[in-house]
Amino acid sequence: MARGIEGPWFRSGKNTWYATVGGKNVSLGVKGQENRGEAVQAWHRLMAGKPAASITPPPLAVPPSEPPAAGFTVRELADLFLADATSRLKPHTVQQYRADLDLFLARFAGAPADRVAPADVARWLHSFKVSDTTKSIRLRSVSAAFGWGVRCEMIRDNPLKRVPKPRTRSRGKEAVITPEDRAKLMAHASPAFRRVLTVLHGTGCRPGEACRITAADFDPANTLARLEQHKSDHHGQPRLIFLPPDVVALFTELAVQHPTGPLLRTKHGTPWTGRSVTEYMQTLKKRAGVKAMAYGFRHGFATDALVKGLPDAQVAALLGHSSTIMLHKHYSHLTGQSRVLRDALAKVRGETPTSEK
Repeated sequence: MARGIEGPWFRSGKNTWYATVGGKNVSLGVKGQENRGEAVQAWHRLMAGKPAASITPPPLAVPPSEPPAAGFTVRELADLFLADATSRLKPHTVQQYRADLDLFLARFAGAPADRVAPADVARWLHSFKVSDTTKSIRLRSVSAAFGWGVRCEMIRDNPLKRVPKPRTRSRGKEAVITPEDRAKLMAHASPAFRRVLTVLHGTGCRPGEACRITAADFDPANTLARLEQHKSDHHGQPRLIFLPPDVVALFTELAVQHPTGPLLRTKHGTPWTGRSVTEYMQTLKKRAGVKAMAYGFRHGFATDALVKGLPDAQVAALLGHSSTIMLHKHYSHLTGQSRVLRDALAKVRGETPTSEK
């Protein structure tokens, strides 16, 4: 029976602990079924590129029932986590983890991973002059690495669980880009970025989704793009992005120019990414003199759809949500649910409900 690399496994016939690497069984150099703690340490050293058999773990200073501390530094923990994440997670997710962990390593790289203090992490987090939402994402990324370390028995505890989480709130209403601001952005954007803005405005898709669409994903006959890999692909359904006529025309032209790879490209011919779109928007909004972010087009799409009375379920489907939960979270002031409650309030006060006027 083939074994994965979730943890060391014991071969009773050899009285030795092994790991499976690249389809091959590798001895960890640890004898005795009772020495799983030592095997775990040797396994992680092997993942870090050190010969497992040359490891002589120090005596355990904790009861056998507790996961042993392997003495890993924060950098070693981060490197091993990213190596594992690269093999099982989407590239853009790993990219986000790597960017956030790099910031954390700039402060804690050499610290023992099992001795990081929550208070120090909180001070690190709040040293950044960024939004609470960005801080929350960074905390979540670093906590994911430490949580993985706990599950792999590299450390006993995830101290980031005790770091106060920054308060976040939906920016859906405030982030909506007005027609006037959109015109200014289009006027100041490069021709290559105008194509990106056209797709975001016309479809309401996420910037990262727009950047991944290829000629193979584009279905002009049905006026849609089909992504097999997307944010919600754990539900097993492709992400269908429905395209208005101007976007169909744009993609038809770009599919001829780029029969393989992403359709949306920079002036240098390299594909746009979610991150590069965000970075370009930072420069563009200053040049245009407006407050805007790339996700503002998605928020505007949702707002326009709900204001015009489209059913919540249809709007959620257009946005790529599997349910209306996220819609009610970010646009509760506009959804059908809120309209029903406003009509109910009108009846309580003896007024004519809005839907009956």
